[in-house]
Amino acid sequence: MFKVRVSQAVTAALLLAIPLAAQTNAAAPLSGCVQKAGNSYTLTDDASKTTFQLRGGNLKAGEHVQVAGTPASGAAAAKGAAQLFDVTNVTRTSGTCPGAHGGGRHLSKAHIISIAIVSGLVITGIVIGAGRIGPAF
Repeated sequence: MFKVRVSQAVTAALLLAIPLAAQTNAAAPLSGCVQKAGNSYTLTDDASKTTFQLRGGNLKAGEHVQVAGTPASGAAAAKGAAQLFDVTNVTRTSGTCPGAHGGGRHLSKAHIISIAIVSGLVITGIVIGAGRIGPAF
């Protein structure tokens, strides 16, 4: 028969339990737009559509970020937020946030082409008009 020592069984059980405990304490990174209401920052995760109140980290409203951290234990979330999340790392990402103020206006290629065409027509009109106004020889 196959004999198993008690110490081997306990060791095997502990090796199986440690990864499960680690999974419950760590959370997958969250990605989304940071919003500010009062003194609280929130983020609605792009993947799960769940809203988290963020605590810690260097956050700025209107930025699209990926945050790493852990769900806070034993703390109440802010009104309207599903969970409190302790942020350990913030990475700016290339997503867009509706209503974010980027500090300046960005023109599309169509706008730039339209401005160039209108400017060219105005300059051409000025040059032609100036030729008619000047002295006739």
